[in-house]
Amino acid sequence: RLGSTQRPSAVGRLLPLLAPYPRASLGNASRPRAMGATCSTCNRSATASLDMTEDFPAWGAGRPKDAPVNAAATLRQSIRAPGDTGQFRVHLEAQATLGNDALRQSLRVPWDVTRDEWIACKTVYIFKEMIFLVSVLEEVCTAETCPRMCAGRDVVYDWLGPGETIPRPLTAYQYMSELVNTTHELLAEGTVLPRNGAPFPEHFLREMKTLHRRFFRVYAHAYLHHFAEVRENNCERHLNYLFKHWLFFARMYDLVTDSEIAPLMELVRKFEAQADEVEARMREAGKPPAIGDTV
Repeated sequence: RLGSTQRPSAVGRLLPLLAPYPRASLGNASRPRAMGATCSTCNRSATASLDMTEDFPAWGAGRPKDAPVNAAATLRQSIRAPGDTGQFRVHLEAQATLGNDALRQSLRVPWDVTRDEWIACKTVYIFKEMIFLVSVLEEVCTAETCPRMCAGRDVVYDWLGPGETIPRPLTAYQYMSELVNTTHELLAEGTVLPRNGAPFPEHFLREMKTLHRRFFRVYAHAYLHHFAEVRENNCERHLNYLFKHWLFFARMYDLVTDSEIAPLMELVRKFEAQADEVEARMREAGKPPAIGDTV
């Protein structure tokens, strides 16, 4: 029944997924190590097939729920565009993808879920996909190849963790590992994703925007610094699908700004133009718009 108070919230249905969350790429020896072994046989369900045997460690007192994240303090960027040399333009050749023509349309809020519930649920799934990408990058993203977390030659990201006041320079993989751990703690602790029908906190959207801004940085690093290796190991279509899933969702719900995704703006415009063409063809064919994914 519409408006029924007995309907389980989307977040309530989703939270059990966070309890035994995968350790991903933080030293789990049981998962595939080689990039090719991880990706060449994977498919759209691969993001749900991670090792679920190890929990993430607790982060002490946890993140203060009202502690703001100073985005400007963690970003160092010069005036020159980050992708202005050939080395950083290979990713623009990205073409292969999985069967996802109506992906953007599928991200609309379903009729029986609130906007905040939908953002929370999709963020958890997108987080799982990002963990898969991080685990794939472990073999090629080392302290030697990537001594700093960056997106191209002129964009460098520092890390500002829970309770920290001074951003720290990290290697790219250390940054991604910190992101995986702190995101899991934030989503699982119950102060951002409410339980038992409780309302969403005032800081919910702020936290979601912080997460998605940082998720983008992982994709930007993968495309600008490891796309050649991704392609060599037949993983291009998987990377493109995961990035489009994140991109269309984050843009649809205003979770990132143009300036925050500037390092990949050319690729963003390319993928959005492709989605526009697909949706135009769907309208011409009289196909009804898709509703959101089932949670």
